[in-house]
Amino acid sequence: MTGGNKAAMTALEVTGRLRPYGIMVADDTARVFDAIAQQGGCARFVGGVVRDALLKRDLVDVDIACDLAPEETQAALEKAGIRVIPTGLKHGTVTAITDAGAYEITTLRVDVLTDGRHAEVAFTDSWLEDAKRRDFTFNAIYCDLDGTIYDPFDGETDLRDGRVRFIGVAENRIAEDFLRILRFFRFQAWFGRPPIDPVGAEACRKAVNGLHDISVERIRDEMFKLLRSRSPAGTINDMIGFGILPAILPKLIHTDCLRIMQWLDSTALADPAIQPDPLRRLAALFAPGGDRRNSDDDEDNLAAAERFARDLRLSNEETDRFAEMVAHAPLIDPKLRPEIVRRDLYRMGAPAFRDAVLLAWSARAAVPPRCTRAENDEWKALIEAAANWQPVKLPIQGRDILKAGLAPAGPRVGALLRQAEEYWIDRDFQPGRDELMDYIARQITAGDEEKE
Repeated sequence: MTGGNKAAMTALEVTGRLRPYGIMVADDTARVFDAIAQQGGCARFVGGVVRDALLKRDLVDVDIACDLAPEETQAALEKAGIRVIPTGLKHGTVTAITDAGAYEITTLRVDVLTDGRHAEVAFTDSWLEDAKRRDFTFNAIYCDLDGTIYDPFDGETDLRDGRVRFIGVAENRIAEDFLRILRFFRFQAWFGRPPIDPVGAEACRKAVNGLHDISVERIRDEMFKLLRSRSPAGTINDMIGFGILPAILPKLIHTDCLRIMQWLDSTALADPAIQPDPLRRLAALFAPGGDRRNSDDDEDNLAAAERFARDLRLSNEETDRFAEMVAHAPLIDPKLRPEIVRRDLYRMGAPAFRDAVLLAWSARAAVPPRCTRAENDEWKALIEAAANWQPVKLPIQGRDILKAGLAPAGPRVGALLRQAEEYWIDRDFQPGRDELMDYIARQITAGDEEKE
């Protein structure tokens, strides 16, 4: 493979231009491109950065393709004083680290052998062959530093029309990497418009069993990326219709509930603390042991949610939050008395209470008869209560009990403190220190009398 091979550079025809912006025009980006050129190579933006630039979206990840061997790329960057991490030399990838950000640079390559999970690659100097191995048409658009576009599969048209289309034969692309089934639906949620491409969706349906060979972690990550899109419910519905979710995550069925949740977190509410949240949206989809909205067994809901979260390899923090949402939502009612709302806010904390309210609201609004305007106002009042909640603190501590000589150091102090806290909560946090200490003294006296 020879860097800067003229035939390789002209293998793709120029199809248009875009105006670079953001990190594409950063000085560090020019340094990276220049370093590769000084070594006799050609570098081009590819994938998400080009796709997002065409859509005028924020540019985050920067992927670059080049026709130098990975070792040559690394040497060229280091010669230019740019820090390099050999993140995947075997697969042709190095990462350049600069003040402007990270640049993932991958040598042009072709797949030699694939098994649906891994690929054995060979390096090439053909831009067209590199493009053919990519997944979707709009992910195989290349762009020079000056904005010159090379689009061998008309991905720009697909992007403009909201069509997610596999490159070449969909079945072949999926057989190379079964995770592309989930990527197909994830990109549909982010960039597609209905109707979904029937050829691609049918190819995914036929190959769905291949997802059983994909790690749970990769499936979880793809689902979270999908659920971060503005309006994922329609795509999730397609995934159910084409048999994708039933095959791998059969408990995710409540698309009507998700549809309400996405309306609440992205459109209906102006609370800055409420943003599209993949974990909360996952909870909206989840059905523990049947339909949670018809279940009054909160303990079963909690256990089912914890089991699902652990099976999906959520972190401990995510598992706790997910399970709390599912367990607490059935207990939330828009007509809760203010003192009960304050009690729940104290015990759960405002973020967890807000999660439970949103989940309960979406579950209620998803089932006919729909919520009236007055009911929606009541739900909003609960959200406002969370926004306005000022945490309160129990006026006494264990050392107050010890100092007053009411009990010796040990478990008894903790038990008395918990009793006092329940007394304080039941009276809407009104009792002060003196009243609580009197209450503890009375409890001790009553206990002593019972012993006699």
